[in-house]
Amino acid sequence: MNLWIFNHHAGESGRHPSFSYYLNKKGVNVTLFSSSFIHNSYTEIKEYNSLEYFKTEEKDGYKRVYIKTPRYHNNGAKRLWNQIMFAYRSFKASKVLLKNKDKPEVIVGSSVHLFTGLSAYYLSRKVGSKFVFEIRDVWPQTLVDLGALKEKSLVTKIFRSIEKFLYNKADKIISVLPHGYRHISKYGISRDKVIYIPNGIDLKSSNKKVGFLAEEPKSFFESNSKKFIITFTGAHGLANGLKTVVRAASELEKMEENKHIKSHILLVGDGPEKNNLIELAKQLNLKNITFLNKVNKDQVPHILQHSDVCLFHLKSTPVFKYGLSSNKLFDYMNSGKPMIFAADTSYDFAEEAQNGISIPAESPKQIAESILELKRKMPEELYEMGQNGKKFVTSKHDLEKLADGVLEVCETITRK
Repeated sequence: MNLWIFNHHAGESGRHPSFSYYLNKKGVNVTLFSSSFIHNSYTEIKEYNSLEYFKTEEKDGYKRVYIKTPRYHNNGAKRLWNQIMFAYRSFKASKVLLKNKDKPEVIVGSSVHLFTGLSAYYLSRKVGSKFVFEIRDVWPQTLVDLGALKEKSLVTKIFRSIEKFLYNKADKIISVLPHGYRHISKYGISRDKVIYIPNGIDLKSSNKKVGFLAEEPKSFFESNSKKFIITFTGAHGLANGLKTVVRAASELEKMEENKHIKSHILLVGDGPEKNNLIELAKQLNLKNITFLNKVNKDQVPHILQHSDVCLFHLKSTPVFKYGLSSNKLFDYMNSGKPMIFAADTSYDFAEEAQNGISIPAESPKQIAESILELKRKMPEELYEMGQNGKKFVTSKHDLEKLADGVLEVCETITRK
């Protein structure tokens, strides 16, 4: 079987690179299309001459096609143009590649934005392939819930018409959200058409033993070895609501004023809110919170294993009413450490996995109290919580196993 996957923001590791690798092991010829401009660091990772707009490379058994897209910084019209150009150029590059290779039996168009889905659908029509639409974020509803779009605006209406069109035209719909079908069914789509294949973690690569290569985290843990460390890793954006975490550090400092062993909150990563968070911590004169720079993916497991608790927090918003599938959750669970899960969502990972404490979003006091609750527990109790998370992610979120679900979808629709 030949399978083409279009994901504008596919990185060098993660969901689709892992799927591509493991599907190839099962005899599927996979081609993965993505932009070479990295959206969360605003960097271009490939070099093109003036006439080039795509490059192909052989990876671990599969083909990677990098699409040249316009540079941008932060949200706005330039980012929208970047999305449109990815859809256009990936379609254009596909026509060139089809001259020299067999056509795909299945084409997967993965959101977040809808233009990738449109490009993948029209390509499937051109070559006579089956079309799978993958939903990793519910556009435009997410933009409406976050306040970026108005419910009755013209742009929202256009996006909704595209969304409905793609749902109807897809042979199957994959949702990474546990309850994504609830949204999709509003458009008259049968639940049987929607397949839940969540995000996950590549256990084989994540469990490789890698020591500290970055000096900054190594130095932090050496100088704070006697403290109870609570760690957040990943993006520092508006949706993460990390001002709540900074204020939780303030609450924690008051609660631990007379304690011998102190707690310390560590935030590792980067994002548009980071400078504001650092400034807030300075204003509150906090001594129990540290901000470290973004690290390579292979450093994250090591940082979490040196921590005592993992902290997951999201801003309170209707966006998450269909559940969530954040990659950092699976890093947290695989670390074998207990977790504080602070999010208002329909699917509670800490409750499902029995690996920590669940609290509402945006409650500094409850975060601080949860930290102290875990700190009071015996080491055996913390270990058991951590192992529960590890078992949960191994059984339900191993990308090698999840690739079987993708293969089943492809085989089902090609048999019809």
